Amino acid sequence: MKKLTVFAVVVLGLAVVGFVGPASATPMTITDTTLFDAAGTTPAEDYDSHLYGSVNKLDGILDYVTWTHHFPDPPNPEIDHAISGTITVYLSDDEGDVWWNPLTWEYGGGYGEDATWAFGEVDTGEYTYGVTASYLDDGEFQVTVGSVWGDFYIDQSDLEVTYEPAAAPPVPEASTLMLFGSGLSGLLFYARKKRLIKF
Repeated sequence: MKKLTVFAVVVLGLAVVGFVGPASATPMTITDTTLFDAAGTTPAEDYDSHLYGSVNKLDGILDYVTWTHHFPDPPNPEIDHAISGTITVYLSDDEGDVWWNPLTWEYGGGYGEDATWAFGEVDTGEYTYGVTASYLDDGEFQVTVGSVWGDFYIDQSDLEVTYEPAAAPPVPEASTLMLFGSGLSGLLFYARKKRLIKF
């Protein structure tokens, strides 16, 4: 009877260890979008500040707009750890550049809260930059884009974040269930062999 008790304790102990094994989380990717118009941003809470004139038109020297991406939106799970991020800003130039006329050229710059920055000529198109992942763990990321020369429009900003979701509660694995079942079968076989249980 003593051997039977020890055997049962060992089988149940192995089963408990298997049942509370770690659950792995698959990385997920979300995209948070901010849209710009003359009056502000959509969503409205993304707007932080701008210098003058329309929010979406960067006009003249040192005009700027600042906004903050807030993510994730429900029903996405909370971010546990950001793995990587990229931001894509959509700019448009409503005038054609004439190579011999500097007054038609547009230059702009931008920087993120992670201290990354960029500067260059602005044409209609998409401008994509990497983001330091550690600055994304709080679910917010602030960006500023400004005009250095000329005028141009900002239409949209997309922040793409790849992250590890918050850990899910542990779940039993198939191998654990098989171990538990075979342990019980062995226990019953042992008990029957020793005539402790009659069938």
